[in-house]
Amino acid sequence: MSTETNKAIVRRYIDQVLSNQRYDLIDEFLVESVELHGVGPSIIGRTAIVEFYTMFATAFPDWHTTIDDMVAEGDKVVVRITSNGTHLGDYQAISATGKPYTQNAIVIYRLTNGKIVEGRLQTDMLSMMQQLGLMPVSQEN
Repeated sequence: MSTETNKAIVRRYIDQVLSNQRYDLIDEFLVESVELHGVGPSIIGRTAIVEFYTMFATAFPDWHTTIDDMVAEGDKVVVRITSNGTHLGDYQAISATGKPYTQNAIVIYRLTNGKIVEGRLQTDMLSMMQQLGLMPVSQEN
């Protein structure tokens, strides 16, 4: 696949599956054995990824992701994204705070034959936890 085709696949995946929570479309974008790294323990397989996204969307029902930058080379597509939402449900062991968050991240997707086989995420979890009031914001003197 060309880099432009791969970019279009990743853009549709983020717009349709993540931002619109259309997990019924996930088979179109991910191989069965897909791996997602960087969200804590690695998540392996489409079913596990749908479970993770469903849990996250339950905690942040207005969760939305915007693509800020996208570049591609070979079989990789790199996106810089901004996600935001409001913490209205429990997330793992964290009770809902009712607070909004905005989070920046970079994801490197690797594709084979028009499907995502791997995602590597680097995200600013500290800032998110601070915005939700779960960690103190450092005060400079």
